[in-house]
Amino acid sequence: MANYKTPKKARTDLPYNSQAEKAVLGSAMLNSDAMYTVLSSLLEDDFFEGRHQLIYRAINQLRERGVNVDLLTASEELLNMKELDNIGGVEYLQECCDSMVAFANLDHYIAIVNDQSCLRKLLLTIRKIDEKYHNEEIDNINDFILNSEEMIKDATEKRRISQFKPTRDVAPEVESIIKSARELEDDDVTGINTGYEGINKKTQGFQRSNLIILAARPAVGKTALALNFAYRVATRAKVPVAIFSLEMSSELLVRRLIASESYIPLQSLSTGKLTGEQRIKLADAVKRVGNAPIYIDDTPGNKLMDIIAKSRKLIAKEPNLGLIVVDYLGLVETSGNGKGNDSRQEEVRKISLALKQLSLELKIPILALSQLSRRVEQDKRKPQLSDLRDSGSIEQDADVVMLMHREDYGKESKNNANENKKISELSEDERKKLSYGQQQQMLAEQMPGDASFVEVIVAKNRNGQTGSVGLFFYKSFGRFDTPPREWEEKMKEISNQMAAAD
Repeated sequence: MANYKTPKKARTDLPYNSQAEKAVLGSAMLNSDAMYTVLSSLLEDDFFEGRHQLIYRAINQLRERGVNVDLLTASEELLNMKELDNIGGVEYLQECCDSMVAFANLDHYIAIVNDQSCLRKLLLTIRKIDEKYHNEEIDNINDFILNSEEMIKDATEKRRISQFKPTRDVAPEVESIIKSARELEDDDVTGINTGYEGINKKTQGFQRSNLIILAARPAVGKTALALNFAYRVATRAKVPVAIFSLEMSSELLVRRLIASESYIPLQSLSTGKLTGEQRIKLADAVKRVGNAPIYIDDTPGNKLMDIIAKSRKLIAKEPNLGLIVVDYLGLVETSGNGKGNDSRQEEVRKISLALKQLSLELKIPILALSQLSRRVEQDKRKPQLSDLRDSGSIEQDADVVMLMHREDYGKESKNNANENKKISELSEDERKKLSYGQQQQMLAEQMPGDASFVEVIVAKNRNGQTGSVGLFFYKSFGRFDTPPREWEEKMKEISNQMAAAD
């Protein structure tokens, strides 16, 4: 019998499944897709048997050097490691390969290995806590309990997590439910093309390893803008995008993408009452959205560690991942049960720091949505950095902070008689009484799609310019676009008139 290595302090009474471990490793050696799935889902110490840990290590080392993994290269790697005899030789590697399972069943076997690993860690942690209780002096019971809870949380942190849903799967579902811009040049864009020329000029695109905060009051349109960013990055920069949605289902998000792409009002998509022309637009939009490399995770109650683990797993599958969107910070929790002892400010500090570290680790930009405080409404002014809600650490950790301002926000009814008229219908005296922002908004409202003018204020930019970028928000479609040229020319005319009057 081969004298393969066993884990330190191994306990034969600990749970493990040797056949599942062999099946997972055999699949990884014979199928490249299986290899990436295994390496992104399991760690070396998730395997109980020492020889299985060594085989995993050899496969991982081959992958890191870019060497194709198979029976021959794995045996050569183990020979170079001086461990081939310790795992049982080439014969045992062949046994693992003979245990290979179909790729469609691989997740089931990975789950078995993962569950057994988590259970072992939990049992060992409980035994360690019990040993500490009996053999060490406990000065403070509360501290002992808190430390024990933290140990258990760390032991069970790597629980089974749900899978992303590609939009190619979700888009047809949305189409079934409904039935019952221009291309930018990449000049001066050193990061990921945002799809908006004005924002590209300020930021040179979303830079890799950057944490980007997009903040606004509720219902201003931050989720819609984040979706527009995600779709344009996926289709124009042509890189995969991941979206963690803690507030909306994947179906609702894809419905919004379809509305934005087809210029069909969201209300019409919800009722399914479409004209013949709209049905043609719908079919085209479903195809385009379905082909976009966007992955959505709408798992309720996603925790911080879930987001980190799932992002690492996805980038192993999609190494060209270009952007991660988290919607939104206020719903992310750090504790496993939502009952942590930290204040909300401390939780947000941990979340923003962890997301910044994740962006550095994965070398991709992370766009996180946040809310602004009520002071913006109370003071009736444009937002500023100090209005970021929950914690000043967001400002500190973020590389870029963008704040959204809508002149018509909160104005559900028009009490001013002048605002019921088109700007062209106002007399000169009536127009003089309106501010520049009011005239700006009145012009926007004459556009189709229930348009609003939105100011995206780049309030912080660690490596670039700050300032404002104007966008049109077509609320009916959930779409953001650069303002039309005729609108910009009209606003220049108004600006010149106001300057001359002064």
